[in-house]
Amino acid sequence: MDNRTLENRKFRAADAKQLLDNPMLKEAFQSLENALSSAALSCEPDNKDKAQRIVISHQLLAGIKRELTRIVQDGAIADVQLSEIEQKRQNIFQRVLNR
Repeated sequence: MDNRTLENRKFRAADAKQLLDNPMLKEAFQSLENALSSAALSCEPDNKDKAQRIVISHQLLAGIKRELTRIVQDGAIADVQLSEIEQKRQNIFQRVLNR
């Protein structure tokens, strides 16, 4: 695998982590979750269209969080892969020096 791709995944992970840790974004997510919960509780039982829009909105919000979390996890995997590549390089270098 190309090291630049692995490094790019690490940089993307750092950006995603900053977003997930950002207090303003956390507040916005929480505010939207609260609004959706409130809308769901106040929705008339026979208003299926509104209920469906609320559920879809909630799913989209969860999907955004899930994707950001996935990118962070992917960066952690890329970091491990980069470490393994570096370890292999060091082992090869050591073998060449020991000859």
